[in-house]
Amino acid sequence: MTMSGHDARRYGETISYSVADTYLGKVVVAYTDNGLCGVTATDSEDNAMEYLRNEFPGAKLSESEAGRKYIERILAYLQGSRVDIPLDFAGTEFQLKVWNALRDIPFGTTVTYSQLASMIGKPNAVRAVANACASNPLPLIIPCHRVVRKNGELGGYGMGIGRKKILLEREGSAKPLEIAHK
Repeated sequence: MTMSGHDARRYGETISYSVADTYLGKVVVAYTDNGLCGVTATDSEDNAMEYLRNEFPGAKLSESEAGRKYIERILAYLQGSRVDIPLDFAGTEFQLKVWNALRDIPFGTTVTYSQLASMIGKPNAVRAVANACASNPLPLIIPCHRVVRKNGELGGYGMGIGRKKILLEREGSAKPLEIAHK
């Protein structure tokens, strides 16, 4: 997956989007000519539209069936397939470091927020790492669902704890709370 670095708010830009029913609910993808810039799962079409308006307040939103290719690739990725999805989003230097580390967590594996902080060389930045996970614009592609609390609890997840549990279970973890020791 390749990343480009545009402003996440997209003022004046056209953002195309597609919505599809999946086992996670309504998956909505937002994208530009450069790649995927947003993805989430919601319970309704109304929530999908609210997500788009909140995430890209200055953009012109344009529904397009062409985005279904992204949804198909995301679903394949969530089954463990290696896929090429161009990404078009931006973050701070710290966020990008965290998001890149998230992409290194193997399918079917979980780590703690503390372990993730150590992975990026910032073992005392656990809260900042959690905040970077919470601001992840592509949670189905940059797998923040693979990060759990030190005590083994699932912790937070922008798309809801129920979806986090489903994702971990579908990745084949015998126990969603299994911790990788790095």
